[in-house]
Amino acid sequence: MSIIDINKYKEKMTLKRKIILRSIFIIIICFIIMIFLYIKDDSFREWTDTYIFRKNIENTDIMYIDIDSSNNPNIYAYDKYITILEKNILSIYNSSANKTGEIEVNVSSPIYNANNKYLCIAENKGNNLYLTSGGNLLWQATTEGSIEKINVNKNGYVSVIEKGTSYKNIVVIFNSEGKELFKTYLSSSIAVATDISGNNQYLAIAEVDTSGAIIQSNIKIISIDKAKTDPTNSVQYSISGNAGELITHIKYQDKEKLVCIYDNSIHLIENGKNSEMLKLENKTIMADIRNKNNIVYVMEKSNNIFSSSRDVIIKNVQNNNEIRYEIDSTVKALQVYDTNIVLNLGTEAEFINTSGWLQKKYKSKQEIYNIVLGSSIAGIVYRDRVEIINL
Repeated sequence: MSIIDINKYKEKMTLKRKIILRSIFIIIICFIIMIFLYIKDDSFREWTDTYIFRKNIENTDIMYIDIDSSNNPNIYAYDKYITILEKNILSIYNSSANKTGEIEVNVSSPIYNANNKYLCIAENKGNNLYLTSGGNLLWQATTEGSIEKINVNKNGYVSVIEKGTSYKNIVVIFNSEGKELFKTYLSSSIAVATDISGNNQYLAIAEVDTSGAIIQSNIKIISIDKAKTDPTNSVQYSISGNAGELITHIKYQDKEKLVCIYDNSIHLIENGKNSEMLKLENKTIMADIRNKNNIVYVMEKSNNIFSSSRDVIIKNVQNNNEIRYEIDSTVKALQVYDTNIVLNLGTEAEFINTSGWLQKKYKSKQEIYNIVLGSSIAGIVYRDRVEIINL
């Protein structure tokens, strides 16, 4: 090859590299512009969600599980499964509507609680308790008192509120193998909720004392290690709520931060210190603290005399940052699980994540009866079927 040919070859290669670099640069710029428009322009985002990401789905396009309402089925979701309990058989279905397992449970009126890969089931006002995971029964137990509430943490530790005889309530703790660790007794107050920290070190009990003229809510934080050997002296912290406030639920978040929801406020307990995170005003329609590291609440936002909209506010427990998701419909129900949030709008449902982005928008020709929600799956419940949404 001559020197002239070599130079021409080099020029061609240089030109090709320039064209490739310019093309990459143009693609990057277009991508940045599209991201900017997606974030800032509502109409562009709606068009993209509909025609590019295909987030809009209708109930004629998805898989479903047939159910027989005469069997009085109980439907629940957790992790990546839909469960249907009927005639003492818990059937587990995957995201393709295929049955992957069956578990025999002696439960006719169930209460549920799920966390991470664990699902806890108990007989409401009964004595039977079960812990399952991935379609398998891990252990079962029979309690002495009647079961009122259950809770499971992300590692499979279970707390049970029982109604006692000599005591108003008994709280029993089981580890992930089903071994009873200890019991704690409440003689003058009623336990309304429990939760176990993610490191398995603390049990939090929300109590309500109604013996006085004014309701008094209290929270006890118990060291599980101490309670195994000396339950009487195991209380790490005892926090009193404001007089007259009714506590309804508690939830441990990351870094062992305990979020507590009252009838008019939401508080955070960290290292025994109690601080108010949020005042629930008259415009607050509903609130939930079971989302991962977030408080989720819906507020009425009046625009003018003829229209109104609502804001779904996602408030981060770790840094107090807020994300708002606006919706122009009446929210009939709010549900959260892990990092998922679903808004039941009647004949529609919108699924969003904790970043405030729409995951799926579901439309139906009839009223939605109920929605069950897992970490990567949801079930739209009707009288004769459960429609499956993959998230």
